[in-house]
Amino acid sequence: MADASPKVTLVRATAIARRGPLERVHQRRRKPGGASTAIFIGCGLPGADRAHRRKMDQLSNSLVVKAENVFLVTPRDGGVPLDERHAFGLWYRDCRFLSGYGLLLNGEPPVLLQASDALGTTAIHDLTNPDLELAPGVRLPAQSLSLRCERVVDARGGLRERLELANHHREPVRLDLEVVLAADFQPMLVTRGLVASHERAVHVEVDEGAVRFSVLGRDGVLRTTTAEPSVEPAGIELSSARAAVRFDIDLPAGGSRELTIRLTAAEIGEGTAGVVTPRSPPDGTRVRSDQELFDRVLARSLQDLDMLRSQLAESSYYSAGVPWYATLFGRDGLISAMQMLAFDSDVAAETLRLLGTLLGREVDDSRDEQPGRVLHELRVGEPAALGETPFARYYGSVDATPLWLSLLADHADWSGNLDLFRELRPQVDAALGWMERYGDLDGDGLIEYLCRAPDGLVNQGWRDSWDGVPYADGMPLEPPIALVEVQGYAIRALRGVARLFELDGDGAQGERLRERADRLRLELDRFWLPDMATYAIGLDRGKRPGSELTSNPGHLLWAGAISPERALSVRGVLMSEAMFSGWGVRTLAAGHPGYNPIGYHTGSVWPHDTALVACGLREYGFDDDFNTLFDALLEASSQFGDYRLPELFGGHARTPGEGPVPYPVACRPQAWAAGSIPYL
Repeated sequence: MADASPKVTLVRATAIARRGPLERVHQRRRKPGGASTAIFIGCGLPGADRAHRRKMDQLSNSLVVKAENVFLVTPRDGGVPLDERHAFGLWYRDCRFLSGYGLLLNGEPPVLLQASDALGTTAIHDLTNPDLELAPGVRLPAQSLSLRCERVVDARGGLRERLELANHHREPVRLDLEVVLAADFQPMLVTRGLVASHERAVHVEVDEGAVRFSVLGRDGVLRTTTAEPSVEPAGIELSSARAAVRFDIDLPAGGSRELTIRLTAAEIGEGTAGVVTPRSPPDGTRVRSDQELFDRVLARSLQDLDMLRSQLAESSYYSAGVPWYATLFGRDGLISAMQMLAFDSDVAAETLRLLGTLLGREVDDSRDEQPGRVLHELRVGEPAALGETPFARYYGSVDATPLWLSLLADHADWSGNLDLFRELRPQVDAALGWMERYGDLDGDGLIEYLCRAPDGLVNQGWRDSWDGVPYADGMPLEPPIALVEVQGYAIRALRGVARLFELDGDGAQGERLRERADRLRLELDRFWLPDMATYAIGLDRGKRPGSELTSNPGHLLWAGAISPERALSVRGVLMSEAMFSGWGVRTLAAGHPGYNPIGYHTGSVWPHDTALVACGLREYGFDDDFNTLFDALLEASSQFGDYRLPELFGGHARTPGEGPVPYPVACRPQAWAAGSIPYL
């Protein structure tokens, strides 16, 4: 097919970024009278000091292990900073149960040799000693000892740490091994800067050699962290929210010694969860190829998704990502489950059921809830229980509802039956009703969004940062906004569910839904920009178009929502040098006034976004472009530790000898990033 790519002319950007890469404004709300306030997350906390930002930056090189709803995030050396703010630690049910960890040999920290979290639930840290003073005038040369730290998390709120010390010195060695622990019981939403921090009195006590941290939350829940060593300590020193546990270790020449420490996180009180029963790995689809890189990336992806599989109300779902989003998100869970249908369709069924039970039931502007609307985010813990955040049960997602319907239709195709459709028929009717009665705010046939919750999300599509939906000049669109890809999702959903109704014997309802899809497809012409031969990212409150140089129109290809002629034009823009970085499709074109290669949604590359674009290109017969994007993501995976694709990475142009630029605070693992290669 001849290349009919349009010429893309770009205005040179006057500045690469309007703000530092770590100062991302999550959302901006307009107050009465014209004043505005910004709410920051991650490293962009107002007044955050540089040390805090540096610690947050280390997330790009951290280790993560997870089992069900428990996960541990540490720097590669295995320590958890004791005297600085950070996001590391042992987390359970949106609360940090271990906030500090230090390991000392005769008062000195060991030296890292190598570390790995490749097994998913297990982290391995191989360390050695620096030059140590054992006694006055007696020194132990560096690298005389091996110290192996093995940590395993389990779904019951526990962490088992095994420490093995081996002496390679010619003489016996007596060591003082000290383990320093701290617990702050900080809620995740406090760490992200979304709710205010409150002073909490952490109690530390010793009981028969075990150390127990505890705090009574403002929600009436007692949270505890218990550390139980396998051998009796030589001494334990307690201070405010901290305990130093010391062991005397005698190592003969050539000898070794082992000890374990069992850490248990627990909640006691109203609203806490019972014990989670660990599940067996699914016996699903297996794939082998003759390309080693592909096999390694696929294995890593599937392992990450298995690690991110979590449970709520006895239903499995893929939590969105570690550490910030280790909970149920509608959009993320649905797309991840869709990506994995060929490998494990049970997660899709359970995700559909779970989100079906949580559909909006009333109009509640405080959480952007409406009848039939699919959940955006669910949080637990102290701020959620006390009503300090709308994100305890928040519905500010414009695309989760059509994606729920679309996944239901896809699941029926993979399962080959209508059982789940029949089971969820009331929820199907409610979701269809939301799209028609509440999704279309002004009756013009398009699905729009408008934030009503005081602290809700101003942007409610997948690009939900405050500047993620720009005009051509880079400034954010004025809401209410109709996003172009959401119309595509709705078309795909209506067509898919229409087929299920027809197969179930309700041809009249199927026909009505097809007619709705056809009408909405005609409305897509309002987004078309003839001069650029592509679609605008969205329409603002006055139905004026936003920027044309974004990845969003590529989702229309995935949805099969446009004509082959229009698809060819969209393909030309997406695969242009301005949009395709060599590693993936940029969220915003290079050279755009709002372009920032390490902006969250303003020029970075999101693997799931590129994967959806690639699959859309394949749907329209652009197989060479599909292969180009597939290979780009595979090679990007090879440049990251353990072949793990992060949530996003920099949109910088691919340069020989250089890898993709990491985004400092990206989730890794992250569900729909991990699902990208399996889906492709």
